[in-house]
Amino acid sequence: MKKIFSIIIILAVALLSCDQENMGTIYEPENPYVAFSSSVVPENFLTADNNFSVEIPIVRSSVSAPASAEVVLEMNDDIDGIFALESNTVTFEDGELVAYAKIVPVVDPGLLNPVKSYVFKLTLTGDNVSELFNTSTFTAFFEIDYIAAGTADFSSEAFEGAWSIELLKADLSENLTVYKAVDLYEEGYDIIIVVNGDNVSVADQAAWFSEDYGDVFVVGSGTVSGKVLTMSIEHYIPDVGSYGAFTEILTLP
Repeated sequence: MKKIFSIIIILAVALLSCDQENMGTIYEPENPYVAFSSSVVPENFLTADNNFSVEIPIVRSSVSAPASAEVVLEMNDDIDGIFALESNTVTFEDGELVAYAKIVPVVDPGLLNPVKSYVFKLTLTGDNVSELFNTSTFTAFFEIDYIAAGTADFSSEAFEGAWSIELLKADLSENLTVYKAVDLYEEGYDIIIVVNGDNVSVADQAAWFSEDYGDVFVVGSGTVSGKVLTMSIEHYIPDVGSYGAFTEILTLP
């Protein structure tokens, strides 16, 4: 038994020595550094309370003096010309551990797509940046709590008819209301309509099903007069073609 125990001890020492020889260099920066607190930040809601903006936390290793960090926002088709960094420089006050990069809309909030998740990828640059935590991805989307709005009347030039539909709504701000027209063109396809003051917008979204092509999408805009929303809505199949734009009228309850 003593012999077996001695062999185990010898093997353990040998393995430990081997591990230490092959561990490599541990990342221990000598100078104070800044970093994202996480490579993937929890999702953020776009609301009127935060002016439809998002804040991404940046941390630092030392709080003994003021510091700054440089941030770059990578553009993509969903955010280019729609969102931007409020500032490319984030400043830490003396004693402050966390500062925030703020992304703000550069268009009227009514032009944002309430059914889209916006993805932001950010990079920290400069000599004081952590080598391991210098990028972060952030997802933000609208928090929409709908309430029943009653029964609306819908007249469709595209479908050459008129019918009644169930309508839900959410007031996102004083002049911004989002309507959900339940099963507007076809069962299972709810259509989101945004009213911003006197203007109406219908973002790209699947609206009905074609046996030949699959989902048919709609996109459009219009105006409001009293309770009547008059819209020009295009029906199209992505990468295939368009059925054209049609006048569609929704009369609110």
